[in-house]
Amino acid sequence: MKFNDRVKKIYFNAVAALILIVLCLWLLDLPLAAWIAEYLGANAPYVKTTDMPDLLPITAVILTSLSWMVYFYLVRRNIHDQRTLFCRVTGTVLPLSFGMKTVLKWLFGRTETRTWLLDPSLYGFHWFAGKEGFQGFPSGHMLVFTPLFLALWHFYPRYRLYYEVVWFCLGAALIATEYHFLGDVLAGAYIGAMVYLAVSRRLDKLAG
Repeated sequence: MKFNDRVKKIYFNAVAALILIVLCLWLLDLPLAAWIAEYLGANAPYVKTTDMPDLLPITAVILTSLSWMVYFYLVRRNIHDQRTLFCRVTGTVLPLSFGMKTVLKWLFGRTETRTWLLDPSLYGFHWFAGKEGFQGFPSGHMLVFTPLFLALWHFYPRYRLYYEVVWFCLGAALIATEYHFLGDVLAGAYIGAMVYLAVSRRLDKLAG
């Protein structure tokens, strides 16, 4: 694919993703969250979803550390194959995506689903005020884990179906447990994918 065609494809995907996210923000997020609250969550009479523990920070630290430990082990043994590049990519993209989600959550300050359910008047974007209860956009789990799944998908394609199923289930769980609106999840996935593409291309150029 030529450079100009690649740039056009990136811009097209960016515009399509932006339109989809905006449609969710305006039309889908609140009705879907209300339906989930009524039938699965806060207001459900019989079935209630359970809390998901926030293990994202420690998970990111552990996976990043393991990636670099394995990377330097392979380099010391003079092994330079897809395992080495995979560890370098994940060791770079995980802390980068985690830092980005922290900044973006503070920047947008969007009301979290559970906060909105408790007080609908608080709904909206509270710019530069992303404190507790107002850190919904984008989804940090999707932003951090999407690059990881993409790395696995790229370097170890044999199990692509399993990666896709786990990735989809993660996004669905974040919505069903009332942690995020649909738009938050889609935005996190898209930004995470862009982070992965940027890092992987940069490392490919350095390796070349």
